[in-house]
Amino acid sequence: MRLPAFLRKPRWLSKDAATRRVAVEHDRESELLAQLPALAREDADPGVRLAALRRIADPGMAQRMARDDGDAGVRAQARALWIELLTGTHAAAPPLAERRRLLKAVDESDLLEHVARRAPEAELRRDALERVTRPSLLLERALEDADPGIRLALLGRIDDETQLARIAERARKSDKALNRAARERIEALRIARGDAATLEARARALCEQLEQLLREPAHADAEAEIAARWGEIEARLSEPLRARYATAQRLLVASREPPAAPAEPVIPATPAEPTAAEDAVDAAEAQGESPAPAAEEAPSEADDAPAPVVPPDAVIAPLLAQVRFAASLDEANAQRKLEREQQRALQAELEPATDAFVAAVEAGHSADAHAAKARLDELRKRLDAPLPRALAQRIGEAESRYAELSRWQHWADNQRRHQLCEEIEALPASGLHPDALATRVRDARAEWARLDAAENRPAGGGAARRFHAACRNALAPTQAYFRKRQELRETHAQELASLLERAEATLAAAPTRSAAAAARREVAEALRGLDRVEPRERKPLAQRLRDHLSAFDARIAQLDGEVENAKARLIAEAEALSQGELQRGTAAIARELQQRWQQAGNGRRSRDQAQWQAFRGAIDAAFARLDAARAERVAQDASVREQAEALCAELEALAAAPEPADRGAPARLRAAFDALRVAEPALLRRFENAQARLREAAERAERARRQARFTAWQARYRVCRAAETAAQPADVLRAQWQDTPPSDIAADALARRFDGASAADAAVVPASDDACRDVLVELETLAGLESPVEDRERRRARQLERLSARLGGGAASDTAQDLAALLVRWSELGAAPHSALDARLERALAAALDALP
Repeated sequence: MRLPAFLRKPRWLSKDAATRRVAVEHDRESELLAQLPALAREDADPGVRLAALRRIADPGMAQRMARDDGDAGVRAQARALWIELLTGTHAAAPPLAERRRLLKAVDESDLLEHVARRAPEAELRRDALERVTRPSLLLERALEDADPGIRLALLGRIDDETQLARIAERARKSDKALNRAARERIEALRIARGDAATLEARARALCEQLEQLLREPAHADAEAEIAARWGEIEARLSEPLRARYATAQRLLVASREPPAAPAEPVIPATPAEPTAAEDAVDAAEAQGESPAPAAEEAPSEADDAPAPVVPPDAVIAPLLAQVRFAASLDEANAQRKLEREQQRALQAELEPATDAFVAAVEAGHSADAHAAKARLDELRKRLDAPLPRALAQRIGEAESRYAELSRWQHWADNQRRHQLCEEIEALPASGLHPDALATRVRDARAEWARLDAAENRPAGGGAARRFHAACRNALAPTQAYFRKRQELRETHAQELASLLERAEATLAAAPTRSAAAAARREVAEALRGLDRVEPRERKPLAQRLRDHLSAFDARIAQLDGEVENAKARLIAEAEALSQGELQRGTAAIARELQQRWQQAGNGRRSRDQAQWQAFRGAIDAAFARLDAARAERVAQDASVREQAEALCAELEALAAAPEPADRGAPARLRAAFDALRVAEPALLRRFENAQARLREAAERAERARRQARFTAWQARYRVCRAAETAAQPADVLRAQWQDTPPSDIAADALARRFDGASAADAAVVPASDDACRDVLVELETLAGLESPVEDRERRRARQLERLSARLGGGAASDTAQDLAALLVRWSELGAAPHSALDARLERALAAALDALP
């Protein structure tokens, strides 16, 4: 019977750590939420402490636990959480102002570098970078940071020209401002250390800017800035450059002086005044009347006479001619009226055009003066009436000043043209990249065209031929590069076309999320690499790529929704499994749910993480219940194992004992072991091995018992031979003889030989060599050993005798009895004539003993 809810203890107070951890991760009781800080600090289980810390997501507590917690795993996870909260990548990260305050207290260089790389806010990255000193990181962020202000600020902290050159090259196409700032800083560093080439290039640029003011005057601040920059480097420049700057400065001052009084202009002749007839026509037109033909102005007296009768054609023809004349006269009058209106409009435009021309000349703006002069000349060409005297005088004075300004400009422009020719002629040997070289040539051509347009002079002449020839010579070595680049761009365009076809096929095939994500990454990468195709093709390709990105995004969103729904169903099944009765096969069902979770695939990362937390909590609860049941079974298995090990140890002790104290013990131990129903293979093998050792020990004891009489004879024989060869003192040999166990094999014969050899005046008589060899041959035959070459004939004769005896119906021999008889014969023969026979005896006896049953 389950207790009511108000009588049950909350799960976060459970004694089971797994239950507490699940409660801390998912329960929403107010009391639990209030106790989370205490649980994070004081709970005995590291998993519960870590779950509480993640639930709180407090930067201060995460920092303290990363430093003070007793568990290394908790410290590592707390540090990771602290870094996420400080960086701002955690969903519960504090506001930016709070994180900037926390960052001020951080002294760890690796943490500062992490924030400098990963923080989403530029302000926080800037604060971290201000405290970072590692040059390689400054270079990395100067190239890769998303904020242009940070990139430019970091550029000011880099003093290595190699790194600055690398930044300028990397940012050549992606960040023009950074590229320009890097080049300017390289130039400033070179000027600071006195690089002659850089100083000369800076001086030439300032001279060109000052000369440009002669053609296109700018604000006064521009001249002041040029003068200030010139003053910084003037003392280190050569005399020709200083002279060039001084000349340009004098020209600029002279261009602003008031013009001298011009000569009296020549007034063109006044055209004829309109005739009286034209005035009459104008008056008639003003009254809406049609003027009469000139022939009808003075009618004759004959008009009063009656008209003669004429044919119809004679009457109609004059009338038609009169009508045509009137129509043409009307058309001529209308044309003259239009021309007069146009003249009046031109006269109205002449005054402002003259004002603009005079103002441009007085201001020294040569470009504006050229344009105003061209406009004024055009108006004067189209104007038929003479100019008023005052206006003609103003134009004449302005033209005089304009001529002087044009001469100065022509001189300065020729100097600049000469410089452009020299610069272009020096380009082939400069080693510049083809793009940079082509840019230089293009800029020079544009400037040359501006100079020609500013002077209003046709393109041509020796200087122009020299300039264009130098441009062609400079561009000639780059043609192969540009042809290759064109080929590469065409190849890349074909690859993009193939990519778009593959993307369309992928979309048409309803791709999986991984396939859609992979295809989207490929399309996005292609969009970022559009600078590798022709500029005119980039816009339509970019639009097509963006359309495909939108289609892939829609497909991925659809699949994410399907994955989310499938995982929601799995969470419901896992929660039902963790809350119901513990059934047989719960572990298999849980593992199946985990496999289905993996097969469900991945969706949106944030949603996947939240669903995974819920699913893992339910699965962990189910496995916690399984762990408890398993722990009970393990305890029972441990008890059985302990008893089985005790039985194995007892059986092993019996096997190691020289003689068993209790002969019924093995059967008793076997019965007890079988009653335990041990299933562990290692224990079964151990028990069987102990039984096998026990049987082997019994067999060895029985074998030793059967061989005891022979080994005892062997020990006594060795002591006897030592006495016969006087290898040791007699008293020592006597003591060894007494300590050696007795044997029933040739005991009297060995005793006589030992006593005889131990006597003071004993003389050892050697045995017959043939007799000894006969015994040894029989012993080797019994042991199954080969006899030496010299005894093989003897052995063959002995084998024939034995074969004859068997064929004659002799009784079967016993190996032990035959061995004992041979040893008796050997003992009775006496001392062996030499040690080689003793060695053959030892070898044959050992083999015979091994052959005994």
